[in-house]
Amino acid sequence: MPNPFLPSAAMLMLLAAPASPEVPAGVPDGGLAIEMTQQHVVIHVPNVTVSRATVVMRTRREVAPPPPPMSFREKKADDCLKMERVVGFSVSRPDSVDLMLSDGSRRRAMLGKNCPALGFYSGFYVRPNPDGKMCAGRDSIRSRSGRSCGIAEFKALVPTR
Repeated sequence: MPNPFLPSAAMLMLLAAPASPEVPAGVPDGGLAIEMTQQHVVIHVPNVTVSRATVVMRTRREVAPPPPPMSFREKKADDCLKMERVVGFSVSRPDSVDLMLSDGSRRRAMLGKNCPALGFYSGFYVRPNPDGKMCAGRDSIRSRSGRSCGIAEFKALVPTR
């Protein structure tokens, strides 16, 4: 990104220099006259590098600290879940995918053995069934890279206090 202060400093220097030599009054046309003019212009430009991190650090001082991370405990849940209720997901454990539901609750889809959840960080696909549900023991999720993992069971996640 070009520095906007450099062109403006150059313009100030040009304005400070005389445009054409003037013959001082009282000097004949063929006479020699020497006029010395010195001008010194100093423009202080602070060396500030503004980046995304700088802006974040400046605004964090004014904002309250973030709340502590929530912790959940697992409870038994139904074996099936309507797919239309799923609005988001996160991968927080190596063996499961946490599903966020439209009512604000969460379900943990426990994956089968030898199926790491790390492959599902970028998203996953579920083949829809005629009943519109995703069921443990029946359905599987497919990662964007093509790996398929069966859902062993669902657990309800309840926030701990």
